[in-house]
Amino acid sequence: EWAAVQFNQAAPRDAEGLPIVQQIFSPADRQTIVDGVLKQCDTLDGRADGMIMNVAQCYFRPVELQCSGDKPVPSDAEGADGCLSGAQVGALERAFAGPKDAAGYPIYVPVPFDTGIAFTGPGLPGYLPTGAPGVFGPASRALAMDIAARLRAVEADAAQRLTDTNVWTDLDTFLGRGGKVLFYHGVSDPWFSANDSWDWWQRAAATNGAAFADASRYYMVPGMMHCGGGNAYDRFDLLGPLVDWVENGKAPERPLASRANGSAAVPLCPHPAYPHYTGGDAAKAESYECRAPEPEVITIGPHVRMPGR
Repeated sequence: EWAAVQFNQAAPRDAEGLPIVQQIFSPADRQTIVDGVLKQCDTLDGRADGMIMNVAQCYFRPVELQCSGDKPVPSDAEGADGCLSGAQVGALERAFAGPKDAAGYPIYVPVPFDTGIAFTGPGLPGYLPTGAPGVFGPASRALAMDIAARLRAVEADAAQRLTDTNVWTDLDTFLGRGGKVLFYHGVSDPWFSANDSWDWWQRAAATNGAAFADASRYYMVPGMMHCGGGNAYDRFDLLGPLVDWVENGKAPERPLASRANGSAAVPLCPHPAYPHYTGGDAAKAESYECRAPEPEVITIGPHVRMPGR
């Protein structure tokens, strides 16, 4: 809901003063946003291919897409293509940054900018609103949200605190029995942020120390939506490497991920490392090496998880 409220503040209004959600971003606006993200982040992995492999260093700046003058409303009016209004830019910055409490403390992690955020279907839509039902049901037309009240409700829900694994990071028993775990998350997942999983991984590493880092891997899958789909290398087997790790002591090195049509493959690299193109046939996994970003990457701080963000 937090993101919906931010986007709705940039929408044209109907006769009753409510946001017209389907007009927040026109098809041209969506293309402008994706093109802008690619312009700023695509080549960070050594190759311009419409994929943002170096997720950790993609610091997209929406303000660079802002029109120099006033933009017509609705946003698909003649002459509006190629840039965004100040209201649209502000909505993008706030929605993707995530909500904060009154003291400025983040209560949800940022959402990564990726190529699938403007996806309109079939299947789950991307993170940008379309006016159609999305992952949380019918499109919200709310223009405000009481974050403090929502946070109090979450903190007062004892059942959620007992069942929400977001707060469980002590894996001493699991690790003591030789357990191993592989995580993966689509960077374009519209349901919840891929940075949320990464935040949990970091907090679990802080709780359990080297034992956890030695027994787990976390993979970001650029372009992938919720569990699959999108413009992505979303065909991979992590169960086989996990079994091999547990039963034979062989840690996964570079699990291969391929296109759905089998046309190309890249290695999956433990985040924040990413597959950097080194030359040769770009459709073959051996043309990439897992490389750590320079300088060392962002850390998503601890947060209180808030449903419905």
